[in-house]
Amino acid sequence: MELTILPNEDVYQIINKGKMIGALRNLDSDWELLPLEDILDELPIFERDLDDEHAPQINLDTPTINLITAEIENHLNHLY
Repeated sequence: MELTILPNEDVYQIINKGKMIGALRNLDSDWELLPLEDILDELPIFERDLDDEHAPQINLDTPTINLITAEIENHLNHLY
């Protein structure tokens, strides 16, 4: 799985193959998954590559979110 995580103020956009698939917000020591429906008006949208419609979908389930947030926290810890 290869994802791009883009920080945007207090929200981390989750990008897969040029398409935003979700976003996370850090709430103290907890992370909140923001559904796309809730953030479409707030954040810039990335359009899906039309040639890539058969790409495997990434499920933002708890284990996947835990991996993503661990990587974000690891990166942030190295910044400070």
